[in-house]
Amino acid sequence: MPALPGSDLRRAPGIQLIDPMNQGIGAVARKTQRLFGIPDSHCVDVDRLRSLRPEELASRHLSPRDVAHMNEKYDCNRPLGLSF
Repeated sequence: MPALPGSDLRRAPGIQLIDPMNQGIGAVARKTQRLFGIPDSHCVDVDRLRSLRPEELASRHLSPRDVAHMNEKYDCNRPLGLSF
């Protein structure tokens, strides 16, 4: 089954591709936003979803694993401000 464009599934072992979230004007905007202490809207959503009970997550067709994946994908644990 072929992977859909934009999916997280890797089909080319041995070839290291650059994550589109780390390049271009969008990456500059996200880094500038973090530099000035403005949280990413996805991280705000992750914080809100963490406060929900498992039943409420299930009603939104999500699991705690999905929330953890979003947390990792959008790098929500990095501190705001200047960090290297």
